[in-house]
Amino acid sequence: MADLLTHVAAANLCAKAVKDDRARALILVGTCVPDVAYKTLIYATGSSTWSAEPTHSPVPLAALCFGLALLFEESMRSKAFWALFSGGCLHLAIDLGKDYMGQGVIVWAFPFSMDRIELAWYSPEDTLYMMGGAAVVLVLTEFFYRRFRRRVA
Repeated sequence: MADLLTHVAAANLCAKAVKDDRARALILVGTCVPDVAYKTLIYATGSSTWSAEPTHSPVPLAALCFGLALLFEESMRSKAFWALFSGGCLHLAIDLGKDYMGQGVIVWAFPFSMDRIELAWYSPEDTLYMMGGAAVVLVLTEFFYRRFRRRVA
């Protein structure tokens, strides 16, 4: 939950630059796509961790976002793909900073390589401490965005 909240808070902050409300919402959804796909493979299908790791890789993420974009009307598909994919890439960028004890989680060159990378800036447990700050960022971002939006309109 804490990890998901930090991803959504970062996406919410970045998505405010997008004017289309649907695209903004899809960026938020796209930020959750890699973890939802990972957890689905682990828990729903009983896959091994090793076989679920490609969900945190750019090529499978692009394929997954493409498939999800096909659920939208034809005029929205391109925008939906790019919004979902940019949210997913933001997720990968945030996860890149985690410390997985030298194991990494971002399979950067899948399907050509299963080498994983990490920057090891913070441990996954630190997201529990970041959760409060992420909640504050979410609330302040919404407050200032709505206040500014009313003045412009």
